[in-house]
Amino acid sequence: MISFILNDRLVRTEERPGMVLLEFIRNVSCLSGTKDACREGECGACTVLLGSPEPDGSVSYAACASCLLPLGEADGRHVVTVEGLSVEPLTLVQRLIVEHGASQCGFCTPGIVLSLTGFALSSPSLSYEDAVTALDGNICRCTGYVSIRSAAGALCEAISGAGKPPAGRLDFMIKAGVAPEYFRGIPARLGELEASPDLPDGKAVPVAGGTDLFAREPERLLESGLRFLSRRRDLAGIREDRGFLRAGGAVTIEAFRNSAAVLRHFPALAQDLLLHSSAILRNKATLAGNIANASPVGDAAIILLALGARLTISGEAGEREIPLEKFYLGYKRTDLACGELISAISIPLPPSGARYHFEKVSNRVTLDIAAANSALFLTTGPGGTVSGLRVSAGGVAPVPMLVPGLDVFLGRSPGDALAEDLAAAAMAAAKPIDDVRGSAEYKKLLLGRLILAHFRALYPGEAA
Repeated sequence: MISFILNDRLVRTEERPGMVLLEFIRNVSCLSGTKDACREGECGACTVLLGSPEPDGSVSYAACASCLLPLGEADGRHVVTVEGLSVEPLTLVQRLIVEHGASQCGFCTPGIVLSLTGFALSSPSLSYEDAVTALDGNICRCTGYVSIRSAAGALCEAISGAGKPPAGRLDFMIKAGVAPEYFRGIPARLGELEASPDLPDGKAVPVAGGTDLFAREPERLLESGLRFLSRRRDLAGIREDRGFLRAGGAVTIEAFRNSAAVLRHFPALAQDLLLHSSAILRNKATLAGNIANASPVGDAAIILLALGARLTISGEAGEREIPLEKFYLGYKRTDLACGELISAISIPLPPSGARYHFEKVSNRVTLDIAAANSALFLTTGPGGTVSGLRVSAGGVAPVPMLVPGLDVFLGRSPGDALAEDLAAAAMAAAKPIDDVRGSAEYKKLLLGRLILAHFRALYPGEAA
Protein backbone atom coordinates (compact mmCIF):
# COMPACT_ATOMS: atom_id res chain seq x y z
CA MET A 1 0.00 0.00 0.00
CA ILE A 2 1.34 3.43 -1.01
CA SER A 3 0.13 6.31 1.15
CA PHE A 4 0.74 9.99 0.48
CA ILE A 5 -0.98 13.36 0.44
CA LEU A 6 -1.95 14.59 -3.02
CA ASN A 7 -2.58 18.31 -2.67
CA ASP A 8 -4.95 18.41 0.35
CA ARG A 9 -6.20 14.81 0.03
CA LEU A 10 -4.92 11.62 1.65
CA VAL A 11 -4.30 8.92 -0.95
CA ARG A 12 -3.95 5.21 -0.28
CA THR A 13 -3.41 3.12 -3.37
CA GLU A 14 -2.28 -0.35 -4.38
CA GLU A 15 -1.13 0.77 -7.81
CA ARG A 16 2.30 -0.54 -8.73
CA PRO A 17 5.24 1.46 -7.36
CA GLY A 18 6.79 1.57 -10.85
CA MET A 19 3.88 3.49 -12.35
CA VAL A 20 5.12 6.98 -13.12
CA LEU A 21 3.47 9.64 -10.99
CA LEU A 22 2.23 11.48 -14.08
CA GLU A 23 0.04 8.48 -14.97
CA PHE A 24 -1.43 8.36 -11.49
CA ILE A 25 -2.13 12.09 -11.38
CA ARG A 26 -3.85 12.26 -14.76
CA ASN A 27 -5.41 8.84 -15.28
CA VAL A 28 -6.17 7.68 -11.75
CA SER A 29 -6.77 10.94 -9.91
CA CYS A 30 -8.14 12.72 -13.00
CA LEU A 31 -6.15 15.91 -12.41
CA SER A 32 -5.44 17.28 -15.86
CA GLY A 33 -3.46 20.41 -14.98
CA THR A 34 -0.25 18.37 -15.00
CA LYS A 35 0.51 17.96 -18.71
CA ASP A 36 1.68 14.85 -20.57
CA ALA A 37 4.27 15.83 -23.17
CA CYS A 38 7.85 14.70 -23.74
CA ARG A 39 8.05 11.81 -21.22
CA GLU A 40 11.79 12.46 -20.90
CA GLY A 41 11.90 15.30 -18.37
CA GLU A 42 12.88 17.73 -21.11
CA CYS A 43 9.96 20.17 -21.23
CA GLY A 44 8.71 20.83 -17.69
CA ALA A 45 5.00 20.55 -18.56
CA CYS A 46 4.56 17.72 -16.04
CA THR A 47 6.30 19.49 -13.14
CA VAL A 48 4.99 18.83 -9.63
CA LEU A 49 6.29 19.57 -6.15
CA LEU A 50 7.44 16.66 -4.01
CA GLY A 51 7.48 17.46 -0.31
CA SER A 52 9.64 15.27 1.93
CA PRO A 53 9.50 15.27 5.74
CA GLU A 54 12.71 16.38 7.43
CA PRO A 55 14.08 15.35 10.86
CA ASP A 56 13.38 18.84 12.25
CA GLY A 57 9.67 18.45 11.56
CA SER A 58 9.57 20.65 8.47
CA VAL A 59 8.83 19.60 4.90
CA SER A 60 11.28 20.34 2.08
CA TYR A 61 9.84 20.83 -1.39
CA ALA A 62 11.51 20.12 -4.72
CA ALA A 63 10.15 20.60 -8.23
CA CYS A 64 10.34 17.31 -10.12
CA ALA A 65 9.38 15.93 -13.52
CA SER A 66 6.46 13.62 -12.73
CA CYS A 67 6.92 11.75 -16.03
CA LEU A 68 10.12 10.21 -14.61
CA LEU A 69 9.09 9.94 -10.95
CA PRO A 70 7.86 6.51 -9.81
CA LEU A 71 4.69 6.44 -7.75
CA GLY A 72 6.54 4.57 -5.01
CA GLU A 73 8.70 7.65 -4.40
CA ALA A 74 5.57 9.51 -3.30
CA ASP A 75 5.02 7.12 -0.39
CA GLY A 76 4.93 9.11 2.85
CA ARG A 77 5.33 12.41 1.02
CA HIS A 78 3.33 15.43 -0.18
CA VAL A 79 2.67 15.76 -3.91
CA VAL A 80 1.47 19.15 -5.14
CA THR A 81 -0.04 19.72 -8.59
CA VAL A 82 -1.34 23.02 -9.94
CA GLU A 83 -4.79 22.07 -8.64
CA GLY A 84 -3.30 22.04 -5.16
CA LEU A 85 -2.47 25.73 -5.56
CA SER A 86 -6.00 26.64 -6.61
CA VAL A 87 -7.16 29.16 -4.05
CA GLU A 88 -9.28 32.30 -4.19
CA PRO A 89 -7.82 34.67 -5.15
CA LEU A 90 -4.89 33.36 -7.25
CA THR A 91 -1.65 32.52 -5.53
CA LEU A 92 1.05 35.19 -5.71
CA VAL A 93 2.93 33.28 -8.42
CA GLN A 94 -0.20 32.83 -10.56
CA ARG A 95 -1.19 36.47 -10.16
CA LEU A 96 2.26 37.72 -11.21
CA ILE A 97 2.22 35.48 -14.28
CA VAL A 98 -1.12 37.03 -15.29
CA GLU A 99 0.01 40.59 -14.56
CA HIS A 100 3.19 40.20 -16.63
CA GLY A 101 1.50 38.50 -19.59
CA ALA A 102 3.55 35.37 -19.00
CA SER A 103 1.02 32.88 -20.35
CA GLN A 104 -0.68 32.40 -23.72
CA CYS A 105 -1.86 28.91 -24.64
CA GLY A 106 -1.31 27.83 -21.02
CA PHE A 107 0.05 24.34 -21.74
CA CYS A 108 3.37 25.03 -20.04
CA THR A 109 2.02 27.44 -17.42
CA PRO A 110 1.17 24.89 -14.69
CA GLY A 111 4.74 23.62 -14.73
CA ILE A 112 6.10 27.16 -14.55
CA VAL A 113 3.82 27.92 -11.61
CA LEU A 114 5.09 24.84 -9.76
CA SER A 115 8.74 25.60 -10.52
CA LEU A 116 8.47 29.16 -9.23
CA THR A 117 6.51 28.02 -6.17
CA GLY A 118 9.21 25.45 -5.46
CA PHE A 119 11.83 28.19 -5.81
CA ALA A 120 10.03 30.34 -3.24
CA LEU A 121 9.78 27.47 -0.78
CA SER A 122 13.28 26.04 -1.17
CA SER A 123 15.81 28.51 -2.63
CA PRO A 124 18.57 29.29 -0.12
CA SER A 125 18.96 32.87 -1.39
CA LEU A 126 15.65 33.78 -3.07
CA SER A 127 17.76 35.61 -5.66
CA TYR A 128 16.61 36.39 -9.18
CA GLU A 129 19.43 34.19 -10.49
CA ASP A 130 18.06 31.26 -8.49
CA ALA A 131 14.56 31.95 -9.83
CA VAL A 132 15.79 31.80 -13.43
CA THR A 133 17.72 28.62 -12.63
CA ALA A 134 14.55 27.08 -11.18
CA LEU A 135 12.87 27.65 -14.55
CA ASP A 136 15.65 26.12 -16.64
CA GLY A 137 13.64 22.95 -17.34
CA ASN A 138 10.41 24.70 -18.36
CA ILE A 139 10.06 25.16 -22.10
CA CYS A 140 7.54 27.67 -23.47
CA ARG A 141 6.86 27.78 -27.20
CA CYS A 142 4.50 30.75 -27.52
CA THR A 143 4.83 33.27 -24.69
CA GLY A 144 8.52 34.06 -24.83
CA TYR A 145 10.80 34.06 -21.83
CA VAL A 146 11.09 37.81 -21.21
CA SER A 147 7.64 38.05 -19.65
CA ILE A 148 8.17 34.85 -17.66
CA ARG A 149 11.42 36.20 -16.28
CA SER A 150 9.72 39.49 -15.50
CA ALA A 151 7.17 37.60 -13.41
CA ALA A 152 10.04 35.76 -11.69
CA GLY A 153 11.75 39.07 -10.93
CA ALA A 154 8.55 40.49 -9.46
CA LEU A 155 8.20 37.39 -7.31
CA CYS A 156 11.71 37.87 -5.95
CA GLU A 157 10.88 41.44 -4.97
CA ALA A 158 7.61 40.40 -3.33
CA ILE A 159 9.19 37.71 -1.14
CA SER A 160 12.52 39.41 -0.43
CA GLY A 161 11.52 39.89 3.20
CA ALA A 162 11.28 36.17 3.94
CA GLY A 163 14.73 36.33 5.53
CA LYS A 164 14.80 32.75 6.82
CA PRO A 165 16.25 29.47 5.63
CA PRO A 166 13.71 27.31 3.77
CA ALA A 167 12.80 25.25 6.86
CA GLY A 168 11.50 28.34 8.66
CA ARG A 169 9.92 30.08 5.70
CA LEU A 170 6.52 28.40 5.36
CA ASP A 171 4.54 30.83 7.53
CA PHE A 172 5.84 33.81 5.55
CA MET A 173 5.01 32.13 2.22
CA ILE A 174 1.48 31.33 3.34
CA LYS A 175 0.91 34.94 4.43
CA ALA A 176 2.45 36.19 1.16
CA GLY A 177 0.02 34.03 -0.82
CA VAL A 178 2.66 31.76 -2.33
CA ALA A 179 1.34 28.62 -0.62
CA PRO A 180 -2.25 27.81 0.43
CA GLU A 181 -3.19 27.74 4.09
CA TYR A 182 -3.51 23.95 4.18
CA PHE A 183 0.29 23.65 3.72
CA ARG A 184 0.57 24.59 7.40
CA GLY A 185 -0.87 21.24 8.48
CA ILE A 186 1.11 19.05 6.06
CA PRO A 187 4.10 18.31 8.37
CA ALA A 188 1.82 16.90 11.06
CA ARG A 189 -0.24 14.93 8.55
CA LEU A 190 2.89 13.39 7.00
CA GLY A 191 4.05 12.49 10.51
CA GLU A 192 0.96 10.33 10.87
CA LEU A 193 1.68 8.38 7.69
CA GLU A 194 3.71 5.21 7.74
CA ALA A 195 5.74 4.75 4.59
CA SER A 196 5.85 1.19 3.33
CA PRO A 197 9.05 -0.61 4.36
CA ASP A 198 11.63 -0.98 1.60
CA LEU A 199 12.15 -4.70 2.00
CA PRO A 200 15.28 -6.25 0.45
CA ASP A 201 14.54 -8.29 -2.64
CA GLY A 202 17.25 -9.78 -4.79
CA LYS A 203 15.07 -9.43 -7.89
CA ALA A 204 14.07 -5.82 -7.25
CA VAL A 205 15.59 -3.07 -9.38
CA PRO A 206 17.49 -0.52 -7.26
CA VAL A 207 16.40 3.01 -8.16
CA ALA A 208 17.99 6.21 -6.89
CA GLY A 209 16.97 9.15 -9.09
CA GLY A 210 15.64 7.01 -11.92
CA THR A 211 15.77 9.94 -14.33
CA ASP A 212 17.55 7.86 -16.98
CA LEU A 213 15.91 4.50 -16.25
CA PHE A 214 12.36 5.81 -16.46
CA ALA A 215 13.13 7.62 -19.71
CA ARG A 216 14.50 4.45 -21.34
CA GLU A 217 12.63 1.54 -19.75
CA PRO A 218 9.34 2.67 -18.18
CA GLU A 219 7.47 -0.50 -19.20
CA ARG A 220 10.03 -2.84 -17.62
CA LEU A 221 10.11 -0.81 -14.40
CA LEU A 222 6.32 -0.78 -14.24
CA GLU A 223 6.37 -4.58 -14.03
CA SER A 224 9.42 -4.86 -11.77
CA GLY A 225 9.82 -4.69 -8.05
CA LEU A 226 11.75 -1.57 -7.03
CA ARG A 227 14.10 -0.70 -4.18
CA PHE A 228 14.14 3.04 -3.55
CA LEU A 229 17.68 3.93 -2.55
CA SER A 230 16.62 7.51 -1.82
CA ARG A 231 15.00 6.22 1.39
CA ARG A 232 18.22 4.79 2.79
CA ARG A 233 19.66 7.11 5.41
CA ASP A 234 23.08 5.48 5.08
CA LEU A 235 23.24 6.66 1.46
CA ALA A 236 22.35 10.27 2.28
CA GLY A 237 24.38 13.23 3.42
CA ILE A 238 27.54 15.13 2.51
CA ARG A 239 30.34 15.55 5.02
CA GLU A 240 34.04 16.31 5.39
CA ASP A 241 35.98 13.35 6.71
CA ARG A 242 39.76 12.91 7.07
CA GLY A 243 40.74 15.00 4.09
CA PHE A 244 37.86 13.94 1.87
CA LEU A 245 34.47 15.29 0.93
CA ARG A 246 32.14 12.29 1.12
CA ALA A 247 28.74 12.15 -0.57
CA GLY A 248 26.31 9.29 -0.09
CA GLY A 249 25.22 7.24 -3.07
CA ALA A 250 21.68 8.71 -2.98
CA VAL A 251 22.77 12.38 -2.87
CA THR A 252 21.17 14.30 -5.72
CA ILE A 253 23.03 16.54 -8.13
CA GLU A 254 21.15 19.58 -6.78
CA ALA A 255 21.81 18.76 -3.12
CA PHE A 256 25.49 18.29 -3.93
CA ARG A 257 25.63 21.50 -5.98
CA ASN A 258 24.17 23.56 -3.14
CA SER A 259 26.03 21.85 -0.28
CA ALA A 260 27.90 24.27 1.98
CA ALA A 261 30.92 21.93 2.02
CA VAL A 262 30.98 21.74 -1.79
CA LEU A 263 30.66 25.50 -2.12
CA ARG A 264 33.50 25.97 0.37
CA HIS A 265 36.00 23.67 -1.34
CA PHE A 266 34.78 23.53 -4.96
CA PRO A 267 32.81 26.75 -5.59
CA ALA A 268 32.98 26.38 -9.38
CA LEU A 269 30.74 23.30 -9.20
CA ALA A 270 27.73 25.46 -8.38
CA GLN A 271 27.81 26.70 -11.99
CA ASP A 272 29.37 23.68 -13.69
CA LEU A 273 26.64 21.30 -12.52
CA LEU A 274 23.98 23.59 -13.99
CA LEU A 275 25.17 22.18 -17.32
CA HIS A 276 24.29 18.65 -16.20
CA SER A 277 20.51 18.96 -16.53
CA SER A 278 17.54 21.10 -15.52
CA ALA A 279 16.40 21.74 -11.95
CA ILE A 280 13.47 19.33 -12.24
CA LEU A 281 15.97 16.57 -13.05
CA ARG A 282 18.82 17.67 -10.77
CA ASN A 283 16.38 17.46 -7.86
CA LYS A 284 16.17 13.68 -8.42
CA ALA A 285 19.23 12.65 -10.47
CA THR A 286 22.13 11.45 -8.32
CA LEU A 287 25.90 11.67 -8.59
CA ALA A 288 26.14 7.90 -8.24
CA GLY A 289 23.56 7.44 -10.99
CA ASN A 290 25.53 9.59 -13.41
CA ILE A 291 28.61 7.52 -12.65
CA ALA A 292 26.88 4.14 -12.89
CA ASN A 293 25.19 5.11 -16.15
CA ALA A 294 28.70 4.92 -17.65
CA SER A 295 27.95 7.38 -20.43
CA PRO A 296 31.22 8.41 -22.13
CA VAL A 297 30.07 12.05 -21.83
CA GLY A 298 28.53 12.05 -18.34
CA ASP A 299 29.20 15.56 -17.01
CA ALA A 300 29.41 14.67 -13.32
CA ALA A 301 31.62 11.66 -14.06
CA ILE A 302 34.06 13.79 -16.05
CA ILE A 303 34.24 16.38 -13.26
CA LEU A 304 34.76 13.75 -10.56
CA LEU A 305 37.47 11.99 -12.58
CA ALA A 306 39.56 15.15 -12.70
CA LEU A 307 39.05 15.73 -8.97
CA GLY A 308 40.43 12.27 -8.15
CA ALA A 309 37.19 10.81 -6.77
CA ARG A 310 37.04 7.33 -5.25
CA LEU A 311 34.01 5.07 -5.01
CA THR A 312 32.85 2.98 -2.09
CA ILE A 313 31.05 -0.05 -3.49
CA SER A 314 28.82 -2.10 -1.20
CA GLY A 315 27.34 -5.54 -1.60
CA GLU A 316 26.69 -8.81 0.19
CA ALA A 317 30.45 -9.41 0.44
CA GLY A 318 30.99 -6.09 2.23
CA GLU A 319 32.57 -2.84 1.10
CA ARG A 320 35.46 -2.07 -1.21
CA GLU A 321 36.93 1.18 -2.49
CA ILE A 322 38.32 1.89 -5.95
CA PRO A 323 39.47 4.98 -7.87
CA LEU A 324 36.80 6.22 -10.25
CA GLU A 325 39.10 5.70 -13.25
CA LYS A 326 39.22 1.96 -12.45
CA PHE A 327 35.42 1.69 -12.39
CA TYR A 328 34.93 1.76 -16.17
CA LEU A 329 35.77 -1.50 -17.94
CA GLY A 330 34.45 -0.69 -21.42
CA TYR A 331 31.52 0.93 -23.15
CA LYS A 332 28.62 0.79 -20.66
CA ARG A 333 30.52 -1.82 -18.61
CA THR A 334 31.48 -1.12 -15.01
CA ASP A 335 33.12 -2.83 -12.06
CA LEU A 336 29.79 -3.47 -10.33
CA ALA A 337 28.95 -7.07 -9.56
CA CYS A 338 25.36 -8.24 -9.30
CA GLY A 339 23.83 -6.87 -6.11
CA GLU A 340 26.48 -4.19 -5.61
CA LEU A 341 25.88 -0.45 -5.59
CA ILE A 342 27.84 2.77 -5.19
CA SER A 343 27.28 3.66 -1.55
CA ALA A 344 29.59 6.70 -1.37
CA ILE A 345 31.75 9.02 -3.46
CA SER A 346 34.87 10.48 -1.84
CA ILE A 347 36.68 13.51 -3.26
CA PRO A 348 40.06 14.59 -1.89
CA LEU A 349 39.92 18.10 -0.48
CA PRO A 350 41.99 20.41 -2.69
CA PRO A 351 45.29 21.75 -1.38
CA SER A 352 45.89 25.47 -1.18
CA GLY A 353 46.40 26.98 -4.63
CA ALA A 354 44.83 24.11 -6.56
CA ARG A 355 43.09 25.11 -9.78
CA TYR A 356 40.14 23.40 -11.44
CA HIS A 357 38.20 24.09 -14.63
CA PHE A 358 35.45 22.35 -16.61
CA GLU A 359 34.46 22.82 -20.26
CA LYS A 360 31.55 21.40 -22.23
CA VAL A 361 30.62 21.75 -25.90
CA SER A 362 27.09 20.89 -27.02
CA ASN A 363 24.51 22.16 -29.50
CA ARG A 364 22.78 24.05 -26.68
CA VAL A 365 24.71 25.72 -23.89
CA THR A 366 22.58 24.00 -21.25
CA LEU A 367 20.30 20.96 -21.03
CA ASP A 368 22.09 19.05 -23.76
CA ILE A 369 24.38 16.05 -24.13
CA ALA A 370 27.97 17.03 -24.81
CA ALA A 371 29.77 16.42 -28.06
CA ALA A 372 32.86 16.56 -25.87
CA ASN A 373 33.63 17.74 -22.36
CA SER A 374 36.76 18.02 -20.28
CA ALA A 375 37.95 18.92 -16.79
CA LEU A 376 41.42 19.86 -15.52
CA PHE A 377 42.75 19.83 -11.95
CA LEU A 378 46.21 21.29 -11.40
CA THR A 379 48.34 21.87 -8.31
CA THR A 380 51.61 23.73 -8.08
CA GLY A 381 54.60 23.40 -5.79
CA PRO A 382 57.55 25.64 -4.90
CA GLY A 383 58.36 28.10 -7.65
CA GLY A 384 54.91 27.71 -9.16
CA THR A 385 55.77 24.60 -11.14
CA VAL A 386 53.21 21.84 -11.68
CA SER A 387 53.17 19.28 -8.86
CA GLY A 388 49.94 17.49 -9.73
CA LEU A 389 47.90 17.24 -12.91
CA ARG A 390 44.72 15.36 -13.81
CA VAL A 391 42.79 15.83 -17.06
CA SER A 392 39.57 14.00 -17.92
CA ALA A 393 37.71 13.96 -21.20
CA GLY A 394 34.30 12.77 -22.38
CA GLY A 395 33.07 11.89 -25.85
CA VAL A 396 36.51 10.87 -27.06
CA ALA A 397 36.68 7.25 -25.83
CA PRO A 398 34.32 4.37 -25.04
CA VAL A 399 34.38 5.42 -21.38
CA PRO A 400 34.90 8.66 -19.43
CA MET A 401 38.64 9.01 -19.94
CA LEU A 402 41.38 10.09 -17.56
CA VAL A 403 44.20 11.21 -19.84
CA PRO A 404 47.19 8.92 -19.09
CA GLY A 405 50.90 9.66 -18.89
CA LEU A 406 50.76 13.19 -17.49
CA ASP A 407 53.64 12.70 -15.05
CA VAL A 408 55.97 13.96 -17.79
CA PHE A 409 54.50 17.44 -17.30
CA LEU A 410 55.28 17.65 -13.59
CA GLY A 411 57.87 20.28 -12.72
CA ARG A 412 57.00 22.48 -15.68
CA SER A 413 55.64 26.00 -15.43
CA PRO A 414 52.06 26.64 -16.54
CA GLY A 415 52.02 28.61 -19.74
CA ASP A 416 51.59 28.49 -23.49
CA ALA A 417 54.11 25.72 -24.03
CA LEU A 418 52.60 23.44 -21.38
CA ALA A 419 49.08 24.06 -22.67
CA GLU A 420 50.06 23.19 -26.24
CA ASP A 421 51.97 20.07 -25.22
CA LEU A 422 49.17 18.89 -22.95
CA ALA A 423 46.62 19.44 -25.70
CA ALA A 424 48.71 17.33 -28.06
CA ALA A 425 49.01 14.56 -25.45
CA ALA A 426 45.24 14.53 -24.85
CA MET A 427 44.50 14.39 -28.57
CA ALA A 428 46.93 11.50 -28.99
CA ALA A 429 45.23 9.54 -26.19
CA ALA A 430 41.72 10.15 -27.55
CA LYS A 431 39.93 7.40 -29.47
CA PRO A 432 36.66 9.00 -30.58
CA ILE A 433 34.16 7.61 -33.09
CA ASP A 434 31.91 9.23 -35.66
CA ASP A 435 28.36 9.75 -34.36
CA VAL A 436 25.47 12.20 -34.54
CA ARG A 437 27.35 14.72 -32.39
CA GLY A 438 30.35 14.96 -34.68
CA SER A 439 33.04 13.12 -36.54
CA ALA A 440 35.96 11.48 -34.79
CA GLU A 441 38.32 14.03 -36.31
CA TYR A 442 36.18 16.91 -35.08
CA LYS A 443 36.02 15.56 -31.54
CA LYS A 444 39.77 15.03 -31.37
CA LEU A 445 40.43 18.58 -32.52
CA LEU A 446 37.76 19.84 -30.14
CA LEU A 447 39.45 18.15 -27.20
CA GLY A 448 42.68 19.97 -28.00
CA ARG A 449 40.85 23.29 -27.98
CA LEU A 450 39.19 22.44 -24.65
CA ILE A 451 42.61 21.86 -23.06
CA LEU A 452 43.73 25.27 -24.27
CA ALA A 453 40.49 26.77 -22.93
CA HIS A 454 41.26 25.38 -19.47
CA PHE A 455 44.57 27.23 -19.36
CA ARG A 456 43.08 30.36 -20.83
CA ALA A 457 40.52 30.41 -18.02
CA LEU A 458 42.92 29.47 -15.21
CA TYR A 459 45.87 31.59 -16.37
CA PRO A 460 44.40 34.54 -18.26
CA GLY A 461 47.06 36.41 -20.13
CA GLU A 462 49.67 33.72 -19.43
CA ALA A 463 48.61 30.70 -21.50
CA ALA A 464 47.42 29.86 -24.99
